[in-house]
Amino acid sequence: MPTRTAFLVRTVRARGANRKRQTRHGMPTHSSPHYSPHSGQTPPSPPDGSRAGDSRDFRAIRVSHRSFGIVAMAISVGGFLLFVLLSSFAPGLLNQPLFGHVTLGLACGVGAFVVMGLTAWRYTLHMERHIDPATDRLRAEIEHDEAQQTRTQQTRTQRTRGPQQRRFGAW
Repeated sequence: MPTRTAFLVRTVRARGANRKRQTRHGMPTHSSPHYSPHSGQTPPSPPDGSRAGDSRDFRAIRVSHRSFGIVAMAISVGGFLLFVLLSSFAPGLLNQPLFGHVTLGLACGVGAFVVMGLTAWRYTLHMERHIDPATDRLRAEIEHDEAQQTRTQQTRTQRTRGPQQRRFGAW
């Protein structure tokens, strides 16, 4: 389960970046700054103190995304599969005229496109209303925890090294 948690945490971070990187072939790549598929690196695991996988928002994102995805897939794919099966095994039914030269098969074919469009529209609404707010809260929590960890580590290093000396870098 840690790998799934790490993947979803990286997905939450990448969604916030909202940018696409291009490879030399013009294909978008993973937008996480910590992972490059060409470097041979494996994705980093979450820090030991990370509670992102245990948070209520994280579970809400997973449940909401799964439940909507299953229903949307069942309706979209099921409707299209029904149309394909009817056209294969019941061509007489789909050849019945509705009005003018429009047949039931033609109406079902157009209906399949309408169902796909409605599914995509509902998906974007679902993401904006349910997933994005929870993702934003989770991202803020992760960033706050990381900033707190960084501050704690900096304080520890300052205590062990003493006061910081001014460093001059090369031009």
